[in-house]
Amino acid sequence: MTVNNPSIILVRPQLSENIGMVARVMHNFGLKNLIIVSPRTDWLNDKSINAAKKANKIIKNVKVYDNLNMAIGKFNYVIATTNRKRYLEKVSINDFKIFKEKLDTYKKVAIVFGPENSGLSNEDLRLSDIIFTINTSNKSNSLNLSHAVSIISYKIFELRNLKSKKYKKKIDNILEKDQLSKYFNFLFKNLENKNFFNPKEKSASMKNNIYAIFTKSSMTKKELQTLWGITKKLIK
Repeated sequence: MTVNNPSIILVRPQLSENIGMVARVMHNFGLKNLIIVSPRTDWLNDKSINAAKKANKIIKNVKVYDNLNMAIGKFNYVIATTNRKRYLEKVSINDFKIFKEKLDTYKKVAIVFGPENSGLSNEDLRLSDIIFTINTSNKSNSLNLSHAVSIISYKIFELRNLKSKKYKKKIDNILEKDQLSKYFNFLFKNLENKNFFNPKEKSASMKNNIYAIFTKSSMTKKELQTLWGITKKLIK
């Protein structure tokens, strides 16, 4: 079977030429869908277009969103990439075999890359399913954005051409992220009304813990419906 063609998401990219180079390597390895979250207003310029070379079609078809939750809304599996230590209860992997299993299993996969200067924040990682790190030398683990996308794009290209011994059926009833976001927004609003997030300075870490509970395994639509029912009944 063939590996899914995932979307690449760049979160708050700083350099327009990096966006162009990302489009170029995506074109090199057969990836088509590029999404940008909160880029600089002038990102589509001579630098990005020239760096893209023959990938102008990818650049012209870029989807731009104001925030990451909107960008990943229609995906049912999100792989976040970072080499920075984040203190979240998230599964972290560096094995491309596991990477391939995820691409084989889920229909709509997004791979998320953070800004050049800081990488993905804890808040960016909340709705991701796993964190993927690229093995590097301990002396220097910071990769240029386009280089990181190049490595992963090449591995996806390589995996796509490997024949799987076993056919793994795609999972049909896994939630899209916007459905989960709606539940979290409702839950957090009602918890705030009950003064649950106390003290206030710990509210972000408390929310991170709640996100971690619900994203440890892929939730089905039926399971979310059950959670909605429980939550609304308790509120009433």
